[in-house]
Amino acid sequence: MNDTKPIAIIGGVLVLIVAGGAWWMTRRPAPEPANASPAAVTATEAPIDIPPAPAPLPPLSEMDAFLRPLVSALSDRPELVRWLATDDLVRQLAAAIDQAAGGASPARDLKVIAPRGAFSTSGSGARRTIAPASYRRYDGLAATITSIDAAAAAKIYRTIQPRLNEAYRAMGKPSGDVDRALLQALDLLLDTPVPDGPIAIVEGDGASWAYADPRLEALRPSQKQILRMGPAHARAVLEWLAAFRAELP
Repeated sequence: MNDTKPIAIIGGVLVLIVAGGAWWMTRRPAPEPANASPAAVTATEAPIDIPPAPAPLPPLSEMDAFLRPLVSALSDRPELVRWLATDDLVRQLAAAIDQAAGGASPARDLKVIAPRGAFSTSGSGARRTIAPASYRRYDGLAATITSIDAAAAAKIYRTIQPRLNEAYRAMGKPSGDVDRALLQALDLLLDTPVPDGPIAIVEGDGASWAYADPRLEALRPSQKQILRMGPAHARAVLEWLAAFRAELP
């Protein structure tokens, strides 16, 4: 792929990947849509040509102005639009990678891309499962992620990597390596098991739900959050992550 194709969307994509599924299950009721069957998402959008990125990269404090027009030219997905309207995009991304590398959740810092609607369940008692309506909340997020060309995304990551590493080290990690953190985050997410069929849940601590299967409940928070997207979306996103991981050195 031509190097003048997507050169900055990786910021939005990686933030969406590590944070988009990161919203805890709550007991707030939500109406189910008429068509509540989640559908797998496939990459169908063609990449858009944009002008070459300026070289060298601007300082970290000026990276927002560098990223916004480039990403906006590539996608008008509302998930990306909402994120691009915030500030310190590269620092947000570095923090999200750091948290995902440790298996934690960056959700508190990235509420702007939270899925719309509330978590809902089906059945009752020992037969209670996550409702298909809950998975549909992630349709747009999964579509945004999987519509990006993985090879182009890997090139983009290398384009902005110097500023990402600068932001990463500024978080109290003077000898840190954002490349190592990213690979650790990806490998952890790719190790997420995706069950077939409905996912059973039980009452957890406080106003929350927990996975009924102890093996799923024992997963790291970031892995659990991948599962909250639903089996179809989780498999599509993990397939994209595997393709992106394969493009990295």
